[in-house]
Amino acid sequence: MDLGLEGKLFVVGGASRGLGRAVAAQLMAEGARAILVSRDENALSKTARELGEGAYPVAADLSDPSSVNRISGAISESGDELGGVLVNSGGPPFGPALELEDEQWLAAFGSLIVGPLRLLRALVPVMGDGASVLFVTSSSVRQPIPNLDASNVLRPGVAALAKCLARELAPRVRVNSLAPGRIDTERSRSLDASNARALGVALEEQRARASGAIPMGRYGEPEEFGRAAAFLLSPAASYINGVSLQVDGGSVSALP
Repeated sequence: MDLGLEGKLFVVGGASRGLGRAVAAQLMAEGARAILVSRDENALSKTARELGEGAYPVAADLSDPSSVNRISGAISESGDELGGVLVNSGGPPFGPALELEDEQWLAAFGSLIVGPLRLLRALVPVMGDGASVLFVTSSSVRQPIPNLDASNVLRPGVAALAKCLARELAPRVRVNSLAPGRIDTERSRSLDASNARALGVALEEQRARASGAIPMGRYGEPEEFGRAAAFLLSPAASYINGVSLQVDGGSVSALP
């Protein structure tokens, strides 16, 4: 299937590693170009070199209002309309709700809500007709995850924001969200380690327990998430708007 991505330009958040990197790689495999955004300049430069021609690194922290100017400047330098944005940032801190400090809650809100809104205010005006915005959320939008209460509280708000924007920006721009479950990334491995310590079990046992709760019997690969994201960002998904799609191997059992 031709996704119609050849020559299109995308901004990809959290692109230095994990899910963001996987999405950027898939977009580029389909002929798109990607402005890679991350706070980690060294890791971002390494990723850009690995992805090759058509990957443009822009080190930026969306908690800093001036960072949006750097991203906008990279788009202007390209001379192209923007085909879409992957809104993706680092996950909120681990822990139960009452053990997280005020500063941690405020930082998580800034990262997941305020920063993306600031970015989209700047980028939506330079998007072409038929462009797409895709938010990365979490399976916590449907079913709370133990030891991740900041995500359990705030990620559903991100999914609601995507729904609001899907109505406000249509028909020129589509907006969807993608809710990963256990994908084999550094963050999932860190969560496994945290849960293993809390439960007093070996890391291998914790990972086996988590895998056993997934109907597919395993963690997803970042490339599998990347393919779903590339489709939703592409013109091939031209009538899909306001959707929250789970990529979790069937682990969420909640009904709509």
